Amino acid sequence: MQGTAVSSVLRERLGFEATGALVDLLDDSRQEWQDEVLSVTTERFGRVVAEESAKLRVELAGFRAELLKWSFLFWIGQVAAVAGLLAFMLRR
Repeated sequence: MQGTAVSSVLRERLGFEATGALVDLLDDSRQEWQDEVLSVTTERFGRVVAEESAKLRVELAGFRAELLKWSFLFWIGQVAAVAGLLAFMLRR
């Protein structure tokens, strides 16, 4: 018996060996249940992480394309402004 409290009535009724076997059976069942819950939880967590990281990759790709578009427009504007300034300065 691994520290599990068993009432004296149950111990008297079953006997020491049967009580110990019952406690061992219950401990083994609890451990199997914990292992299964941990396994299922780990699988679900892994699936959720994979799904969310895939969504994040898609969003980042969209953000990257949008950033590239706006960067291109900014640099075109800068080139036009510098060209206009140079044209103005060269006329004078």
